[in-house]
Amino acid sequence: MTLFQFLLIIGVVVATGLALRLLPGERSLALKRILALLFVVAAVLAIIFPTMLTVIARFFGIGRGTDLLLYVFIVAALLFAVATIRAKARSDARVTELARAVALMEARIAEQPEREARDRRADASDSPTTGRAAAADDPESDHAR
Repeated sequence: MTLFQFLLIIGVVVATGLALRLLPGERSLALKRILALLFVVAAVLAIIFPTMLTVIARFFGIGRGTDLLLYVFIVAALLFAVATIRAKARSDARVTELARAVALMEARIAEQPEREARDRRADASDSPTTGRAAAADDPESDHAR
């Protein structure tokens, strides 16, 4: 195993751990900006000095700079996939939570007219002039039985 293979394995493990632990917020946003800035600097340097990439690749035991770019791209693609899957899972959890809240709200709204009708029947049965007549019409009333 070459030095780069060892470092690549460690990089994949560390990157996966970071991707699994990072929470949305200010720290995460700052880290993303720093990584984006580092990527831009590395890309510009690789474009301006392409032989430098080959020198770095050979230092790590890789024959060509293009192979190094391929390996780095594979790690970046894995990180992107993990981040996308986690973001979708968080989004799905939010949608589920909202759907439950809407279902509960709709149930309360549907229940409200029934409750008002029961309250009106109870008020009508309490009045002295219509108490027995209202009770006789109400199928849920004990007087109707």
